Amino acid sequence: MKKLLLCLLLFPTITYAQYYYSFKDISGKWVELTRTDKNSDVTPFKDTLYIEIREDGFMMVRHTIGATYYGDAELHENKLSIQKDVYSVEGNEDGVLKLKKGKFTHRFIKQEAFNPSPVPKTIPGAESGVILTDYENLSGKWTVYKKTDPKFTHGTFYIKNMEIIEMNMNNVFSAEINFHNMDSVYSAYATIKIQDKELQIVSTDKVLKTRMVKNDGEEMILEHGSTTYFLKRFKK
Repeated sequence: MKKLLLCLLLFPTITYAQYYYSFKDISGKWVELTRTDKNSDVTPFKDTLYIEIREDGFMMVRHTIGATYYGDAELHENKLSIQKDVYSVEGNEDGVLKLKKGKFTHRFIKQEAFNPSPVPKTIPGAESGVILTDYENLSGKWTVYKKTDPKFTHGTFYIKNMEIIEMNMNNVFSAEINFHNMDSVYSAYATIKIQDKELQIVSTDKVLKTRMVKNDGEEMILEHGSTTYFLKRFKK
């Protein structure tokens, strides 16, 4: 017993304090590189995650297949949460950020940029604003980051994103539109005609007459019936 006590005095127990990351530690633009399951087996995936984290706690999460959302995140004892998503920060070394969510571990590599401009911290909620209708401020891929519809139904198809490809003639554009409801997604080629504040989308099975409330070249707000779409141009 005396020997054991002497050993404990001579060789005290070594403990290591866990390092808790700050937003500054993990800030940057991150693109998912690999994904592994609970057995550490590499899992193939198509819905690549793009994450932007700012030092002030603002965060953007973009799926190539799925939703895009952003807002103020929370980081407490390496638990990173935004809206309903919660990630565990497991490491950030040599430009590789490791986040765990559920049974999957996601590894991200740091990028200088993957957007033409930073995601704005303040999401405009203006009912009106500047409306630009020239090709330069319309072309590219527009993603719906938010929509409101008091008459929402599970079966209703809504605009998910749209890519305005080229201008065929003055204020008439060719485009590809992705529509989705709660169960499925489909794509359709369409023609978009703009006249004054009206943006008319004509595809093989739909004619949507929307009112353009705002388009400053980076963000667009469209109204269609009871639905209001908020779109962000992530790629020109």
